[in-house]
Amino acid sequence: MLQLLNVSLGALALGLIVDALAIEPYRLEITAPRLVCPRLPEALEGLSILLLADLHTSTWGRRERILLRLLEKVERPDLIVWDGDLITGVSGIPVARQMCQRVHALFPDCPTFITLGNGEHKVGRKNCASLVQGLREDGFPVLINEWVPFEIRGETITIGGTDDPYYGYADVEKTLCGAPRERFTLLLAHSPQVAPQAARLGADVMLSGHTHGGQFRLPLIGAVRTQNPLGLKMDFGTFDRCRLAQILGRKPEGDLITYITRGIGSAQLPYIRPPLTPRFLCRPEIARVTLHRGPAPHNC
Repeated sequence: MLQLLNVSLGALALGLIVDALAIEPYRLEITAPRLVCPRLPEALEGLSILLLADLHTSTWGRRERILLRLLEKVERPDLIVWDGDLITGVSGIPVARQMCQRVHALFPDCPTFITLGNGEHKVGRKNCASLVQGLREDGFPVLINEWVPFEIRGETITIGGTDDPYYGYADVEKTLCGAPRERFTLLLAHSPQVAPQAARLGADVMLSGHTHGGQFRLPLIGAVRTQNPLGLKMDFGTFDRCRLAQILGRKPEGDLITYITRGIGSAQLPYIRPPLTPRFLCRPEIARVTLHRGPAPHNC
């Protein structure tokens, strides 16, 4: 009886390992989060944004092919956002550029904006600059602590891109410096830890990644690691004014609403060779975010 129990437990453990390493990392899920934005112009009701983050590509492989197949099923968005961590290592630079081109080909004439994550800075300044230059040569705006006015459906909005705070490159003040406060503002920030600054500076919507949703989650516990200084509770999903207040322990300024995607790829486990990139109870995500008019919650 004991031997049978040991065999069963061993089989269960093996099955979980196989799932975490070979199945779940490739079970990309298309989600459709709805964000309620008090200052959204009427003309922009239902504005759709394809949020792609944490590709973590190093070579053209199974995950990249699955991503493109799934994107063929996605309804055309109004905007495409690549929200940092496109690459893992220098070898990922040409692959990331090719992926951005292939996605653009699926949605011709759909505006695309890109910002950086810590993955881009890990390859060093010269290689990071090479990636940025290449993407810009391909026709993609890469926003690095800067904003641009963007006209859509007859309305002009502000789109800002904040650099990576993980290595100290983020400057939210500089990103939104000079942006008209009365104008609707969409902020792209790879790491959600800049949410308090974004709220204070009047951003309406912030789209983020970086946390991978925890990547490895446990039943009843949730994420065991998010690399987010704001804590494990800010792991993935929608964070309105009230939910952000619970995390910060105080009411944030403004009416910022944030969406954190679980991301497409996976980070490598530290100190383990060969490299392992498991996901457990945390499927990778392609988010087609839509923005809607409505009041912000204030009874927090």
